[in-house]
Amino acid sequence: MTAWLRPYLGQFIAQLAAAGVKHAVIAPGSRSTPLALLLKERPDIDVMMALDERSGAYFALGLAKASSCPVVLVCTSGTAAANFMPAVAEAGLSRVPLVVLTADRPRELRDVGAAQTINQVNLYGSHVKWFVDMPTPGPDLEHHAAVTAARAVHRAMSQPRGPVHLNFPLREPLLPEEGPIGQALMAGHYAPVLLPSSDGIEAASKWIWNARFPIVALGPEAPWVSDAVLDKARNLHLPVFADPLCHNGRPAGVLTAYDTFLRSHPGFSRPDAVIRLGAPLTSKAFNQWCDGARLVLLDWPLGFRDPALLESVVVEGDPADALSSLLDRLPPTAPDFVNRLAQVEQEAQARVDFVLEKSPQDFEGRFYREAAQLWGSRASPALAASSMPVRDFDTFYSHGGLRLMANRGANGIDGLISTAMGIARHTGDVLAVVGDLAFHHDLTGLIYGQRLGINALIVVINNDGGAIFSYLAQGQLDEDLFEELFGTPHQVDFSGVAALYGADFRRAYGYDAFRSQFLELRDRPGLRVLEWRTSPRRHSAAIHRQLYQSGALSQ
Repeated sequence: MTAWLRPYLGQFIAQLAAAGVKHAVIAPGSRSTPLALLLKERPDIDVMMALDERSGAYFALGLAKASSCPVVLVCTSGTAAANFMPAVAEAGLSRVPLVVLTADRPRELRDVGAAQTINQVNLYGSHVKWFVDMPTPGPDLEHHAAVTAARAVHRAMSQPRGPVHLNFPLREPLLPEEGPIGQALMAGHYAPVLLPSSDGIEAASKWIWNARFPIVALGPEAPWVSDAVLDKARNLHLPVFADPLCHNGRPAGVLTAYDTFLRSHPGFSRPDAVIRLGAPLTSKAFNQWCDGARLVLLDWPLGFRDPALLESVVVEGDPADALSSLLDRLPPTAPDFVNRLAQVEQEAQARVDFVLEKSPQDFEGRFYREAAQLWGSRASPALAASSMPVRDFDTFYSHGGLRLMANRGANGIDGLISTAMGIARHTGDVLAVVGDLAFHHDLTGLIYGQRLGINALIVVINNDGGAIFSYLAQGQLDEDLFEELFGTPHQVDFSGVAALYGADFRRAYGYDAFRSQFLELRDRPGLRVLEWRTSPRRHSAAIHRQLYQSGALSQ
């Protein structure tokens, strides 16, 4: 275990220094030994010892207050951490940037009567701006440590300034192994900036100035980006990728078949810089393709959303305005990359059309391909369930301006019917596309349609269970075991449920029948439920795989 202390904690401390930390106040203790030793090793951090945690915390408070710089405060586990509380509370109220590092017993020693162990999780409550219960040191955590350290300093220093708290569960032995002083992993350091600062945009442009293969990604919840700004990207030969959940709704000219062509062609040239608005894209293949790239994340304040922990510059403010300003400062790139992407996009779209043409009548991909045309150019939005429906929209829905929404924050399948009813209450109508399990999970949400006279068309893609597991590693299990633990067939007859809540209910078995009934129900008022009995789950997964295996893409 000790072999992981230096690379993990050393990288954390190296990144603190790179992010601007120059002072550390340490109260003596055993569990905090590796933090104290590794801080002391750094010549660029002035280490001061405090015999008393309470007064030491106030000493650090005064130092940070006077210098307007982040000061690190370290203690061992137990009531030592509790004695920081008065100064932490004062720092929160007087907006002083403290980075509080508390050592803790490892998780297996919590709640079992171990000595010098109290509950240190969220110990300072609302008095700190940010809290992280860090992982116990282990392999391959250096990058996580670096990004977390940089984020901690940023949170402490961003307005309004204040304290942050990071809790470190540490196992014995506590003496870090011998080795060189760790250097910050990131070139420069994680440097989020605030808009409308021109300096911030300038820093972001320098971060990716020499990129050969830069891209723009409009992720879920990315705000509306004007045609004029999209034209700026095209003039710079920057390819624009659009998730189906971005507010632009996949306009013409953006790349949308990336999940198909990246799975078909995993060796395709990778981007070396990504400008992203909104959350990470729905496509796992796309997010993996971006691994190793430098990221400019354009998001609202405190909206850091990068689970891949790429090397990042975060510009906080209006993302669409930030994109426009950033593009004004970037040089054009060679058109070869965007031209090759346009070619493989065209090939992938043709592949999707070919596979759909050959697919059986009960394959759900047929609906997603023309969902925008079926729902029509209306203001009413569509809600996609968080499991297969949103992924199928990502794969099959190309262009058309569909206003698509989803509960992708936590990615649950719960509460989707109620969410759709809430949307429809405001917009006048909604199309909700859910699986049978998601529909079953929130049947009581139909009560809003009955009580409030809400207009909503709910499409239930019924493959009698959990389809998404057929696409995961679990799909390789013995079929009987898979069905019991993951497929979970139910054979529920939803017609009785619809009658219970006064919904107009239809059931279709083939796509032609489904399409006809969809168009018939589309413009009717009230609550409508259209159940489509689709391909068996494993058959559907096999058709999806044909998208990734047929045909060759251009290099």
